[in-house]
Amino acid sequence: MRYWAAVDTIWDNAVPLSAILLGVLVLVGLVVLAVAGLRLWRVIKRTKGRLGEAGAALAAEGDRLQASLDRLPDRQAELQAALESLQRRAAVLSTLTSAAGQAAEILRSPLRFVGR
Repeated sequence: MRYWAAVDTIWDNAVPLSAILLGVLVLVGLVVLAVAGLRLWRVIKRTKGRLGEAGAALAAEGDRLQASLDRLPDRQAELQAALESLQRRAAVLSTLTSAAGQAAEILRSPLRFVGR
């Protein structure tokens, strides 16, 4: 008979027991939510630090590229001057090569008469 009495007690107090059970479940959910929130906060804090470092590195790279772009017109003028100098040297070398070829022909001309 005690079994039936226990069931009758649960049945008679169903609303308060349901409220207590609901309260316990809500508290468990809040604890799980708090733990997940704490883990999320830690991950965000760690990621924020990494992003700060990466952002600083990216800003430094951007500054380096900007400085390189600022030097580009000066460098372009230097390259243009070097190219003109190279073209002049190539013209001189071409003239010297043709003169050396003509000199070699003149030096070989007696060999035609000797038979070689």
